[in-house]
Amino acid sequence: MFGLIHRRQVGRTAAATPRGGRRPWFREAMHWVRRIHLYSGLFMFPWVMLYGITALLFNHPGVFRDQPRRVLGLRDFEGTPLRHVADPAADAEQVVAALNTKFASSTTALPLYRLIHPDQAKYTRDRILARVRGEGQEHSVVLDLASGVAQVSTDPQGTGERAPFGTRGLKVGGSLAERVKTGLPAALARQGLAAEEAGIAIGTELVFYVEAEGRAWRATYNIQTGAVTGAPAHRPGSLLLRDFLTQLHVTHGYPSHGGAARWFWALAVDAMFASMVFWGVSGLLMSWQIKAVRSAGAIVVAVSLMAATVLAFAMYRLFTV
Repeated sequence: MFGLIHRRQVGRTAAATPRGGRRPWFREAMHWVRRIHLYSGLFMFPWVMLYGITALLFNHPGVFRDQPRRVLGLRDFEGTPLRHVADPAADAEQVVAALNTKFASSTTALPLYRLIHPDQAKYTRDRILARVRGEGQEHSVVLDLASGVAQVSTDPQGTGERAPFGTRGLKVGGSLAERVKTGLPAALARQGLAAEEAGIAIGTELVFYVEAEGRAWRATYNIQTGAVTGAPAHRPGSLLLRDFLTQLHVTHGYPSHGGAARWFWALAVDAMFASMVFWGVSGLLMSWQIKAVRSAGAIVVAVSLMAATVLAFAMYRLFTV
């Protein structure tokens, strides 16, 4: 009996294996695709979890807050200029009026500019982030333009001693911001490009150490706003959990110099990209090899592609209209 079973198993193995004991190239390739698909999925697990959690923080600002948040409602804004937070049509009308005043001419009686399609006026973002400082405290305020409600969180790091040199709007001759404003137009003009005005859209901060009143301070200068803040230099720097995770999410690019951790983080992002692309393509290929799910899988992919395409066009219209 056992001899018969053994001969049948050997016969099946011989029939399934081509002469020479080697698999066809396609079967061999699919073997490696399945293996790499498996290990790339295992490799992606912690990175997908990290990316998903950090992305959640942007979509839901109240999640993982280390400190309780205060809410400013409409009653809190009574009697202030923020009683009516944002009216795009009215605000656009004011901008057009200011333009007419600026470019008014004694020879022209009628307004030069007129607002059209006021119903299409809108702000490009639904929320704005503001920072309010006072008495050694720093508050981050997320203001919803549609509802007029604000979420306020106070940074406990800002509740310590206030630097004696703290100020706002400091004018620094020859600062990086000034050099950008004057240097960029000149360089672009040499390339034959029209360039008259320059400004920094997303800037950086200058961190340095200052001695004041016999103590060492770690100072921060914002090149865009001219704000100077400081904290005692002996206090070790730290980040709140939520701030750390959001900074991880937006950190990208290879550093131009130094920073081994930043370089390896960028390398990990590239590896994550390659793994996700391969994982998706290999998953499609592997599912196609399973005849039992081939039709259903094709339908799912087709529906997903159509939904993604429709949503992409809808978002494009939202951004451009």
